[in-house]
Amino acid sequence: MKTLENFDLPQQLEGFRENLIPSLKPSSLIIPYNTTTSLTASKFAGYPYLPKNQLHPKDSDGNYMYLLAQINFSESTFPATFPNQGLLQIFISKNLCTPEHQVVELLWQQDYKIRYYSTLLPESDLIHDFSYLETLNTFPIENEKGILFIPNVEPVSATDYRVERYFKKPLSQYGIINDDERTLEDIYFERYLGADHKIGGYPYFIESDSRENSEFLQSYDTLLLQIVTNDEHGINYGDTGVLKFFINQEKLMNLDFSNIYFHAEQY
Repeated sequence: MKTLENFDLPQQLEGFRENLIPSLKPSSLIIPYNTTTSLTASKFAGYPYLPKNQLHPKDSDGNYMYLLAQINFSESTFPATFPNQGLLQIFISKNLCTPEHQVVELLWQQDYKIRYYSTLLPESDLIHDFSYLETLNTFPIENEKGILFIPNVEPVSATDYRVERYFKKPLSQYGIINDDERTLEDIYFERYLGADHKIGGYPYFIESDSRENSEFLQSYDTLLLQIVTNDEHGINYGDTGVLKFFINQEKLMNLDFSNIYFHAEQY
């Protein structure tokens, strides 16, 4: 795991180490793999943990939503602001699976739903029959996947609105910084684009950070989950897109998942 002491930079960026160290944030990179999972396991897609006394979430049209991700926090170590136990679920509507616009931003949990269970019930108290769910061929994750977590530390990503704060000016103003005539912007985008499946850390934006000019949106300062298109993993949102869920750090630490900023974009 990278730390402040051993954080490695490309040789071309070594002169900016002091700029970047204050930006370092912990994250958990996510590695999906094909498998059949239990109802309480961390996963992408598949069937959710659903107590018999709970209703399956429905979207704004009254249709059942589908499990996008389920995180069992007891399975790994996550950044300090995240829970160390309990189960987080993110459901999305089929309405979000065939995007008509380049960017989709939502704040009201009508076509997506976040649930958190602080304790888990035994298998006998859970729903096991999900035959009421129709097969959805447009779902961004082609089949159920188990997920592994890799602890990580990362500097501000190239498209996060805070990157200029750490470099003191836009990356584009630095120009060529080494003998191979590559610019700082080119090198930084190549190395620190941030386009990974992850919890915590910094996000990846295709165009620009939607929070940059909004004090309100800047309050969603923590990346709850990011899922990116990856053909090898069988994951594709729209045209090579990315799904992101943001939360306020204080609300996260209070286990309050009622206010989530959803941002999805594609080319």
